[in-house]
Order: sequence, then C-alpha cells, then structure tokens
Amino acid sequence: MTVEQRPVPPEDERWAPLTPVGAEVDARIKPLQEGALANRSAAVAGLARLRRGAGKPAGSVNEILQHTVSEKFAGPGAGDLATPGEVAAHVALTLYAVHQQSQRKRMHRRGWGLGHSVRMLHPQEFEANPPPVLRRFQALGTSQSTDELVHHLRGVVQLLRGQTIPLDYALLADELVLWQRPGGASTLRLRWGRAFYRTPRTTSP
Repeated sequence: MTVEQRPVPPEDERWAPLTPVGAEVDARIKPLQEGALANRSAAVAGLARLRRGAGKPAGSVNEILQHTVSEKFAGPGAGDLATPGEVAAHVALTLYAVHQQSQRKRMHRRGWGLGHSVRMLHPQEFEANPPPVLRRFQALGTSQSTDELVHHLRGVVQLLRGQTIPLDYALLADELVLWQRPGGASTLRLRWGRAFYRTPRTTSP
C-alpha cells in the first residue's frame, strides 16, 4: 500500500494553521526536501549535517545553525538559553533529516499529524494483545520531560521511515512548543490520542 492509498487524516485535521515557528520550519524543510529528492549536493549535505544534530541540545552543533537559528524561532527577549521555539525547531528539523534519509518520497507532508502517522504503522483494529506500536505510542504520552519525549519521538521516526510513512514536521514543531508550556502536554496527549484511536479511513487507489 502506497502513502497515497493509505488512510488520510480527516479534513479538519489536515491543514491545522501554523504559528510562525511551524511556518518557518515548513519553509526551511521544503527546499531541502525537494533538493534531496532531486539529488542536489547542497541539500543532501545539509540533511547529513542536520542528522548529526539529532538528539543533541539546540544550539550545540555549530554546523547546523544556519538551518536551526531564526528570529522566528527565538522570539522576543531571548536570553542565553535556547527558547521553546528554538528547541522545537531544532528537534523537528533534525528528526526530519533522519526521516528523509535514503527516501525517494516526501517524508514531510502537511496534514500528517503524529497520532495519525503512528497509527498507520498498525492501521488494523487492535486485538487482545496490544501491538508494539501501541506501546510506542503510549510511551510518547507518558513522557515526563521534553528530553524523554524527544527520545521516544526519535524511535517513532525510525519506524515511520522504515514503512515510508510521512509526518508533518511543521505541525510537530508547533506541538513541541506547546509541550513546553504549562498544560501543553495534557493538550497534546488528548490531540494525539484522538487521531491515533480514530478508525482509519481508506482512499481509492
């Protein structure tokens, strides 16, 4: 089953409006994605550098700052520590680079939210024994810190990459900003849970 034949998100989830952080992440990924698919050396090298930043703190890898630093990520009054927007952008961009590696299809696709994309790893109904993907999804929801969440996200991205399932990294960046705010984690657990447990719908080939 190709991505185009897989169940797509409900229409009301497909084009969630982006904040300036998410919009800038989207704008930065698109040329890298198109360049990588066209095998342009600059884009391929840029993604390779971004992958080296995966799992490392925002702002700690000098060679990727051209991709991960922006006034839109920092926001007004930024101090010496990375802002929530900078953390979110760094995570989204580096995980996208991991996801896109060696892929010949677009792994950043608007509308493919986290709950929906993870569910596509196991679109069938759950039986008595929960599948491994359910445990992976539950680990996301029980994360107690941003670092723990990012650790679980990286594992999920590897699974999505293996099945050629895309993810909306612009939306993910906005959600990572929200996660770092008071009450944000609870909001996202509900949002992701609704998308994950909703019965998948198929489209015509």
